Amino acid sequence: MSSKVLLVLALAALHFAGDSSAYIWQRTKTFDVDPLERFQAIPPARETAEKFMRNFLGIDFSVMRILKRRHRRSIAMDNISKLYAQFDAIFIIDSSRSILPKDFKNTLHALQLLTGKADKQRRYAAITFSHNATVRFNFSSKQDTISNLRKVPFEAGKTNTQDALGTCLNELILEHENGARPGLRKRVLIVTDGQSNVAKEKTLMRAAQIKRTGTQIFVIAVGRYMKGMSEIVGLASSTDAHLYRVANTKGFIKVIRLIPPWNIIKEYMTRSWLYNPEY
Repeated sequence: MSSKVLLVLALAALHFAGDSSAYIWQRTKTFDVDPLERFQAIPPARETAEKFMRNFLGIDFSVMRILKRRHRRSIAMDNISKLYAQFDAIFIIDSSRSILPKDFKNTLHALQLLTGKADKQRRYAAITFSHNATVRFNFSSKQDTISNLRKVPFEAGKTNTQDALGTCLNELILEHENGARPGLRKRVLIVTDGQSNVAKEKTLMRAAQIKRTGTQIFVIAVGRYMKGMSEIVGLASSTDAHLYRVANTKGFIKVIRLIPPWNIIKEYMTRSWLYNPEY
């Protein structure tokens, strides 16, 4: 091979090597960005309410519109309820010292509002956690749940999330004598302001054990900037449908207030089918 050809090949190699190294540097410098940072953002309350209504409560108005176009007629009230996700709910409520008593009270108020807006057939249980986890009440009716939530005490202590998850699994999901409706899946709603600090190496393992039963875990993450976001993200069954951010507990209440009550939804459904089938 001639010296000229060798020279050309050598120059080409240097050229592409230079491009490659620059390319690699440009790619690797993005590792300075925390991939979890995007979960710190607080969406508008209405956006969060619609997402929560669609994914946790199972009310999707786009599905309703499709069904109305297909049926173009009224349907029985019993069939309307089938458009609403059928499950029993477990509230897991953070009662650690990082939460102010007034914010704990706001959380309970938001959960009372949520319960009052839901299908009357649904049953609810609740756990609080600080140093340890406590089942505050087994699966109860809608009205009993609203009453029971008013009586839940604030404890203040450490954040033993893994104990709450273990208690949830053993006493409310695997245990059948707890008032839950037979044959229905459970959905867990965790309300917390940050990562655990008691046996925290067990937290995500406990969450995985719950998920393996077919139970979905939803998380309301409260706070403008949360430490330990990796744990919060790992708790949720998914980041797009199961993780929700609010700046504070008043923001949580605002989100719930934007969700229409179930009786309004039923009225909307029947009137739409009867009087506006083309909608």
